[in-house]
Parts: sequence; C-alpha cells; structure tokens
Amino acid sequence: MKSNIIDKALKSLDIQENFIIIHSNLLAFFKKTHHTPEKVWEIIYNNYKDKTIIMPAFTFSINKNKKIIWDYKKTRSETGSLTEFFRNKISQKRTIHPIHSVSIFGPHYKDIPDHNCKSSFGVGSTWEWLSNNKNVCNLSMGIGLNGGATICHYPEQKQKVDYRHFKFFDAKIIDKKKNLIERKYSYYTRINNKKFEGINNWKKCESDLINKKILRQIKINEIIFQKMNCYNAVKFISMKLSKNPNYLGKLKKKI
Repeated sequence: MKSNIIDKALKSLDIQENFIIIHSNLLAFFKKTHHTPEKVWEIIYNNYKDKTIIMPAFTFSINKNKKIIWDYKKTRSETGSLTEFFRNKISQKRTIHPIHSVSIFGPHYKDIPDHNCKSSFGVGSTWEWLSNNKNVCNLSMGIGLNGGATICHYPEQKQKVDYRHFKFFDAKIIDKKKNLIERKYSYYTRINNKKFEGINNWKKCESDLINKKILRQIKINEIIFQKMNCYNAVKFISMKLSKNPNYLGKLKKKI
C-alpha cells in the first residue's frame, strides 16, 4: 500500500544508532501518500520510540535580513513542514544558533550539548558533537546528500576549503529564558567565483560513500531514502579533503 512507503523504508534501513538526524523533503511523500507532517511523524515515532531524533530548524532568512531577532521559541524552521511541526509540537530542546539550530526529542535529548560556538560547525558546536559521535545516524527521506547531509559541512569548515569562506554578522538572540543576547556569529558559506560554481559536488561524494558501504540508499516508489553513520561519513570526507581540498567543491567547466 502507498501509505506504507515510509514504514517499509525505515524498517528496511534497520538503523542501529541511538541518535538519528533526519533530513526530509515532504513533497516527495505527499505526491505518493498525501501524508501530513503529523502522519509522517507518527510513522517515524512508531519505528524509533527508543531513539533520540534530531531535525534541522534552520533559519536562512537571517542571512538576508540582519534585523531579524532569532527567538528560541518563536522563530520557525525554514527546512520544511515536517521540521517545523517537529520543532513546534514535538521537540524537547532546541539548540541556539541564528542559522543552524536543531530541534531534539527522545530519551537522551539532554546528552546533546548546546551550541557553544559562534560558528555553525566549529569547535564546541552541536554539529561537531554530532559529526564525531559513533552513535549518530544521518537519515535522509525523499532527498539525497544535496539538502540531506548537513554534517558534511563540518569537515569542510575544519579543513578551511577554498570554495567556502567565513561570513560574519551580528545577531540578536532571545534564548529559552527570554533573555536578549547580542553576539557576533559566523557562517562558513559557499563562494561563487572564477574557479568554483558555488555549489557542492554531491553526486561524486554520494557515489564514493555508497561504494565504500558507508552510505546505504534504497528507493521505494521512486522515493529516495538514505542512511549513513555520521562518524564514518565525516571521517571518510575528511580523508578525501586532506588529499584533495576541492573534493566537495564543484569546479566550473573550462570553456
């Protein structure tokens, strides 16, 4: 049955890690199943009741409008309807970063550290913890690495790749206790210049991770599901970047 697409995929992937980062494209499911965010979450929860779930609650608009005040409780997730439903109705905790915050729910939600870093993926960030923990799985539903693998940016920042640079900005934050905080933050964002297209070469990385059996991909009714252990994926990408700093950067074609 069409309504069993997600349930079938999650059971087939057989995730063993206790922490799961979920990236999703709900439009892919809606076309096939007409599931609401509530229904998709119900299926996820029934499969992973004993797991701790992490979903992005990113705020990209702050990059365009520096006058936005980021609010722990009120600022919406801009990474899809499932992540906003999860943030607003389900999560027990949200990390604090004006761009790359995450929402968390599950028995071990307190184990995930707060974001004690001014940059998205630097030392002391939540993403550093997720990338270096052997007990974390990255699950992408209805989407591939392009949009479904934020952890890949951690080794990029650590290696200081040429196709990204630090963008600094002042931000006003309202924390969980409603305190107003003003801090300078940074985001290691992509560069569009003469050498690079300003996008990542995800297809090459995806193929390499599959060949190394780090990434497992299945398709059900043409909907993509991917899983990979975050520690193993980051270790592999870091090794690749150490040998070729442009490994994940998409070079412009010579004319």
